[in-house]
Amino acid sequence: MKRKPWPIIVLALLHLLAPLGNIVFNSLRAGRSYSQTWDYWLNIPRPLFLAYVVIPPLAGIFIYICRRWSYWCYVGCLGLIFIANAYGFWTSMNWMNFLTLVLVLVVDILAVAYFVVPSVRKLYFDPRIRWWETAPRYVFNTPGTISGVLGTIRNISEGGAMVEMGAGCPNGQTVELVWRFDSQSYAVSGRVVYCRAVGDRTACGVRFEHTSQSQKSMNSLVQKLDREGKKIRDREAGPEDSFGSWLKNLLSTREGLFPK
Repeated sequence: MKRKPWPIIVLALLHLLAPLGNIVFNSLRAGRSYSQTWDYWLNIPRPLFLAYVVIPPLAGIFIYICRRWSYWCYVGCLGLIFIANAYGFWTSMNWMNFLTLVLVLVVDILAVAYFVVPSVRKLYFDPRIRWWETAPRYVFNTPGTISGVLGTIRNISEGGAMVEMGAGCPNGQTVELVWRFDSQSYAVSGRVVYCRAVGDRTACGVRFEHTSQSQKSMNSLVQKLDREGKKIRDREAGPEDSFGSWLKNLLSTREGLFPK
């Protein structure tokens, strides 16, 4: 998969549509029209209005953002929704409100259970595995040096490069990558994030640590490579990453609910 995991997208969308679902449910339950239900909501206690209308879409946005801070904001939203529904039950104790409270509690437990699964939680806590945020990469095949050692830059992006050379560099080592392209010289500092054998040579991945000047130079370079059609297309989302393909795989193999 080359896009954001579909379960994350679907859950975010369901949260965004939750107010609409609440309107339909409460209209059917109370025998009101949708407009009457909305007018009724405008006059209910603010905590309940927030729980029904404002907080669920906000929680969906936090899910979609996929950051450490948004993870905890989402958990906070679940807590606020439960507290608001508990308040609604406390102010109007009846079986329907009790069943609604139990339903909200079950949904909260299932949501928390899903997001504490290691493969899901890592998407929020470890930016290195958010593959869909990887900058477009371009075929380069240009000679250069990595801390003075000759090599060939096989591909490059705004954020890093893959350099093929005779000997590798230790992971975590700070290096300077220097090359010349179209009569212009480039020098960018970075850090080695991996090294692996490729035949009798070694491929090293370098993540750039930009200054404002190197960032500007790299932006200009990748724009030029993009115009020349050098983008590596197999890194883009294809038909196999569509919602239909994901849903079919989920129903037929029971796989795809948790990102790999």
